[in-house]
Amino acid sequence: MRKLDLYNVHIFNQKYANYYIFYTRRKKFVEKKSNKNIDIHSLYEILQDNFSIVFLGKILNRFQNIEAKIAIEEFISNFSPVLIYEAHFYLKNNNFIEEEKFYRSEELKNKVRDYRMLTTKKKIKESNYIETITKKMGIEFGEDIYDINVIVKNNKVKRFNFSEYNKKEEKNFIEMCYWTNEEFSKVCFKEIVRLSESDYKNMINEILDKKSNEIRKLERRLSGIRYSYKSYKVFKNSNIQENDKLFILYRINILQIIIELRNFFRKNEITGRINDTIIIDVNNFFNKIIALEIDILGIDIRSLNTEYITKLQRKLDRKMLQGNKDFYSFSRKLRNNIHYEKIEELDLSTYNNIQFLQDKYINLVYDIMLKELFFSLDDEDILMNNFLKYCNENDISEKEIELNYENYYTQYYYTKKINK
Repeated sequence: MRKLDLYNVHIFNQKYANYYIFYTRRKKFVEKKSNKNIDIHSLYEILQDNFSIVFLGKILNRFQNIEAKIAIEEFISNFSPVLIYEAHFYLKNNNFIEEEKFYRSEELKNKVRDYRMLTTKKKIKESNYIETITKKMGIEFGEDIYDINVIVKNNKVKRFNFSEYNKKEEKNFIEMCYWTNEEFSKVCFKEIVRLSESDYKNMINEILDKKSNEIRKLERRLSGIRYSYKSYKVFKNSNIQENDKLFILYRINILQIIIELRNFFRKNEITGRINDTIIIDVNNFFNKIIALEIDILGIDIRSLNTEYITKLQRKLDRKMLQGNKDFYSFSRKLRNNIHYEKIEELDLSTYNNIQFLQDKYINLVYDIMLKELFFSLDDEDILMNNFLKYCNENDISEKEIELNYENYYTQYYYTKKINK
């Protein structure tokens, strides 16, 4: 079995320059027998998943709207470290790579592991991570204060800045993960299907050019206007508990983003054909991602013993299991494909049915969440957002606003200017 020889040849940023990125040189391959038989389907799955992340990044680069960009970034930050972790685990276990040639430091290895755990295992209940975000943002559901950002389209809530809040401080790490996916994708295409890097780029650009109109439509669907708002007001018409509110704030973003991306890729089938063989299908990638997200939501639903969550579970079971008792077990099989060790293949009829039910599940949860939310701008909201916009346009930092808030806000209230 050939072993990939990986080299640190690309510097993404100074912080991670000595950590990890790889490239492969065919002449440097080392022959070594593996203890296991490598399933080509597993390698194609790795190729497909990394390509899918890369393709999303290329779509992001064509966006102009900042909120649409942030939405794609949030998706990548959630799932890119998961793919890196799982690919490393599989390739290492099958003697495709050497440990020291993949991760350049224990720090980076641990960080990828932690982010993977953050996406797949963190529960709203008993989560220090969620508590940290809440404290940093100053979220006070019972106080009439501006403590959250709301992204709105057509006067309806789309997303919040809650789940993305801590990750903005890890931008370098997230970028490194994305570029790792890209280099990994190029290497896989080169070594598995003998596609050169220039042909790889041409393949992606050709797809992007053909889908340019649809990409602009996707950008519009992901776009929105960001307002400073009050979590107190967001839930003013809701009677749910605090943990339920955190469940919505933390989970709703990725659901909305997945729904929009899934609709885009369902309408625009993105497949890679090399030598008349279908190698990758981005829809297959999204089937796994949705199966993973259903599993993640299930962790929270099982751990939160509240009236709201109990009703949500009952409604889901009634809608999903009626005539489809095997839905969760089949969805779990797709979710397990993210581990690469054994790729479960469902017959076409079952596969199509699971896709339909997956969409039904995530849309149902998203719609139930939206029913608890309220948004309407009053005069105070408009004044506050104009004040913050003025501060931003005049390079007044968040820290300076915090230190001089009463003085600055009073000045702006009466004069629409601030004299320092």
